[in-house]
Amino acid sequence: MKHLIIIRGGGELGSGIAHCLHRAGFRVLILEQKKPTATRRKVTFSDAMYCGESEVERVSCHRAKSLEEAQKRLKKGEIMMIADPEAKCVAELKPDVLIDAIVAHKSHGKEKGLAEHTIALGPGFCAGRDVDVVVETGRGHNLGRLIYEGYSSKDIDHGNGTVGESPNIEHLVFAPADGRVEMLRTISLMVKKGEVIGHLHVKEGESVDIKATIDGVLRGAIYDGSKVVAGQKIADIHPTMGQEECYTISDKARCIGGSVLEAVMAWESKKPKHRFFGR
Repeated sequence: MKHLIIIRGGGELGSGIAHCLHRAGFRVLILEQKKPTATRRKVTFSDAMYCGESEVERVSCHRAKSLEEAQKRLKKGEIMMIADPEAKCVAELKPDVLIDAIVAHKSHGKEKGLAEHTIALGPGFCAGRDVDVVVETGRGHNLGRLIYEGYSSKDIDHGNGTVGESPNIEHLVFAPADGRVEMLRTISLMVKKGEVIGHLHVKEGESVDIKATIDGVLRGAIYDGSKVVAGQKIADIHPTMGQEECYTISDKARCIGGSVLEAVMAWESKKPKHRFFGR
């Protein structure tokens, strides 16, 4: 299928990329796990795996039950999502571009060669070896920078795998134990530190309270009813964000989406024939 771009991961950054590429006229297929664990769900397409459809800033993504259904609807210009965390469909579909947006901080194997052009969100990938291009995801001066040789900044260190100081994670809420999440507060509501925002059902008839870690707006929460393991991120609270900002793509996702579009167009401009736009 011509003009096809496959994105591995439909989380916040993957969805920002999909939104940007779709608006630019590309066919976009997102590969997700059967039960995604994204928390910024008002700005991600991953809820399509649960609900069949998800909308971000007036752009919809639809879940396909089969690869054949996905192909038919992609030709109509819809963003499609299928359950394929191992990217088995890539060999069959032969996309023009493959983007790894899982952001697992590790390589999932050499993806260079699986498509004509391969892009990954760093860290964890070596540009020129694992993929053709790595996109810097660390906030700061280099956010969104395209790397064609070597690693992103978080991979450059003195032997411990990181650079700089540990990030402040006070705003994140983690599962205190294994169990099933029952959220009592919905995304965009204001919460207070110590307030019970949900329950974690650890066994029959026994549950643990999930409490807000800071005052702020609940900007993200894992899908209600999800099974989680101890230490897994289940919610995200922002101390200064406005409620309406929970429903719009973040500056980081928008920046990275634009950088990926630049990487795609830079690659396409070097080809002898401009297939995407027929020039």
